[in-house]
Amino acid sequence: MFAGLSMTLLIALAGGAAVVILFAGLRMTDLADRIADRTGWGEALIGGVLLGAATSFSGTIVSLSSALDGRASLAFSNGVGGIAAQTAFLAIADLLYRRANLEHAAAELANVF
Repeated sequence: MFAGLSMTLLIALAGGAAVVILFAGLRMTDLADRIADRTGWGEALIGGVLLGAATSFSGTIVSLSSALDGRASLAFSNGVGGIAAQTAFLAIADLLYRRANLEHAAAELANVF
């Protein structure tokens, strides 16, 4: 489907998809914060369960479909790559959050569990 497209167009499509994901992520974060406030369940639980599940869903589908297709290496490396990417994003977030280390700022019993 994309094989006949130029590299410039593919990069533009990827950039456009990244912008859509950025704004969808911002909206999801806002909605998750509202859900946490309205239910009283707290940001740790909603962030860990609801946002964690929603953002991991695509990677889970890729790993499952790769495994079902007999591509064990792709299924495994997708999971490991996802963990590495999330760790890198946490490190970036820790650098950008200037008030304290994220681990100290988010020190709640709910996060421990």
